Amino acid sequence: MTEPHLFTASQYQSICNSLPDPTFILTESGRYVAILGGKDKRYYHDGSSLLGKRVSDVLTANKAQWFVQKIQDAIASQKMLVVEYELSASDVLGLTADGPVEPIWFEGRISALEQPYCDEKAVVWVASNITANKRMQQLLQRQAMSDELTGLYNRRRLMQVLEQAYIDFKKHAKPASLLSFDVDNFKAINDGLGHPAGDQALLELANAVRKLASPGDCVCRLGGDEFSILCQGRTMSDITAFASQLLQTGREVLQPYATQGSMPGLSLGIAHFCPEDTSMEAIMRRADQALYLSKTQGGHQMNVTDGCGKTAAASVKNMPSAS
Repeated sequence: MTEPHLFTASQYQSICNSLPDPTFILTESGRYVAILGGKDKRYYHDGSSLLGKRVSDVLTANKAQWFVQKIQDAIASQKMLVVEYELSASDVLGLTADGPVEPIWFEGRISALEQPYCDEKAVVWVASNITANKRMQQLLQRQAMSDELTGLYNRRRLMQVLEQAYIDFKKHAKPASLLSFDVDNFKAINDGLGHPAGDQALLELANAVRKLASPGDCVCRLGGDEFSILCQGRTMSDITAFASQLLQTGREVLQPYATQGSMPGLSLGIAHFCPEDTSMEAIMRRADQALYLSKTQGGHQMNVTDGCGKTAAASVKNMPSAS
């Protein structure tokens, strides 16, 4: 039987230094005592300058504290700890202007070492660059939550945000309102001008609504010509003024798509979150009921429902002008 080959110390050193991912030996206080590998220059820079330094010398206070905590967690558990983390230019102290513009994502695999280094307990920390996979994952998530035509959020994303808004309202009384609207006479656009024109009308409307909405609003296309906007932390009077702007803007954007005998506009329903609401589905039903009422009353107007299902209607000409 052939004896296994025994590597010399220099061969072991060469093997360790040839590892593609950087491998750090870090003490429990966050000191870099050895750095091995990192030979894949597509993703890593030379880290030899870190030797003898502490993570607090290299990273901002919050980031350095996070690293030290993970080191201590691995030592305490005596099990391999796997973490994902990002490092951006703002996290690194003294970074030159040629540093990375986009955040870089890593997967860290951290294991406690049996022997101390520099009289401290220590870990081996293998850092693998997972930026490409992370960005692809984020892209797929955005696509899963976005409407293909308009780029707005889709129904799946609305349901997520609406659920959290309902929880925030019930627990902390954080005000919120759901606005539902669709395009009056949209079928006439498709029938008279063609479906490409209908798609272009929806795209222009979506862009206008996106500009009109506040940064914290969740603007969604549910499908076809149906849209919803979830607004949080805004007063009822602010929502009313916003709805007025929305109706006016919708009429202006859609005017070029008018066909003989029909003028496109918006019908809108608003449901303010109320203590009487027992579920987010109840809020959605109230918004849809108010929208339907606006539709049956001729369109180009809004209706608002309270928690008891009572409605109040207003056309654009009766609402406060948007200033």
